[in-house]
Amino acid sequence: MTPARCGRGWARCIVRVLDETGYLAGGYFLTRPASRGDAYMATGLVPPTLITLSGCLADFAFDYWWNEQNVVTAAEFGVDERRFPELIDWYVERFGDDLGAPNVAYSTAVIEDFVQEFVDDSEGLVIVGCAVSTEHRGQLLERHRAADDSGEYGVIEMLDRNERLDPGADVAGFEPVSYQYGLECSWLCNSLERSAEAALGIRPDPRTGLVSTYGDAVRVVEHINRDDVGAEPGTWLPWLIATYALT
Repeated sequence: MTPARCGRGWARCIVRVLDETGYLAGGYFLTRPASRGDAYMATGLVPPTLITLSGCLADFAFDYWWNEQNVVTAAEFGVDERRFPELIDWYVERFGDDLGAPNVAYSTAVIEDFVQEFVDDSEGLVIVGCAVSTEHRGQLLERHRAADDSGEYGVIEMLDRNERLDPGADVAGFEPVSYQYGLECSWLCNSLERSAEAALGIRPDPRTGLVSTYGDAVRVVEHINRDDVGAEPGTWLPWLIATYALT
């Protein structure tokens, strides 16, 4: 059984496939839904807000919060600036074991810990988890391990752990995303969803902006990888996107 053949009730089917095929977690992120501009809305292909793994489109917590220069972005997540020194200590203590570069958490629990400790109002924030198939995990590890001892990026570190997604996931769909120095561009960054619709007849789910099935997401990635499409560089893969409610 594959998600592409699930039909109705595909989200529940994907959860079963995760268990059967061993999809492996690439990390967890604290973010808020990204907002798209009028030019994108005019196409009717994407919703007003969407969940994404791309820092080009959305803001993410934990973005190298190990110094005063970087931690100022924590204010966007509801952290009182008077607590920045505490937050830096909290981040540095957990970096490596619970957090990775540039903004990856290795469990939903560490994100919950941050929110409970530092955020007074978490309205609008969401935990996003991502996962890839075992085949794509091997591809990423082979292509993108650090060439020296400077340290791995968080997604690679997470994939090395060979773990399933944390329980409680609400599967949202699949996002074609490039990986080069971490997760980078979404297919939406350069309007590749328009190219995919024209060439393949595949449109984003109007509720999420994601691709609904794994099979379609693979086809989109194959299309993106064509030389004449003009996609950003990197290893493009179909990432399964799951969300978790903050408790």
